[in-house]
Amino acid sequence: MPTRAQILETGTPLAVALPGCRFASRHGAVIDAPPELVWSVLHELRWVDLRVTLVLCAVRGIGGLTGSRRRLVDPPGPMTPIEEQPSRYLCSGQIGKPWTLRPVTGPAVQDLAGLRAFTEPGWLKYGMEWTLTPLPGGRTFVETATLCEPTDAAAARRFAGYWRGIRFFSGLIRQDILAALQRCVRCPG
Repeated sequence: MPTRAQILETGTPLAVALPGCRFASRHGAVIDAPPELVWSVLHELRWVDLRVTLVLCAVRGIGGLTGSRRRLVDPPGPMTPIEEQPSRYLCSGQIGKPWTLRPVTGPAVQDLAGLRAFTEPGWLKYGMEWTLTPLPGGRTFVETATLCEPTDAAAARRFAGYWRGIRFFSGLIRQDILAALQRCVRCPG
């Protein structure tokens, strides 16, 4: 597993927007399809296409997604794009207090500049990015990174405890999305 510093060194748009990132994770997989198809499928994935994630959402009390035909990228949601480079890069970003029993959503951000500029104390700025890299044989390396930047020391303390408890599950969700991508490129529709 790469370190937080290694993730920030990638220089991706999200890493640039969250230079004070204190918590991060990265996951990747090779998908047996070209980037254009993977990009299309990533944008069409629905909550019902996921297996592990729906169970975790139900446990967390956000089970309204369980039967949802909504796409993962549809607003509002953790994957709503705020920056896209077609067939190559997708990034979402949010402000919130995920450590509360019922996660609190902060002000909406429209772009990475807005995410970077937000400085109100007591919040977490966070985002998820998806990078698609073409490989020989019509395959694609899909990498996803999650970066989290508290806006002050109090938010960092609150989130640190929460992160210790959910980091593993956050990784399961990313792996679930990668597995759904692989399934859906094999059997579109």
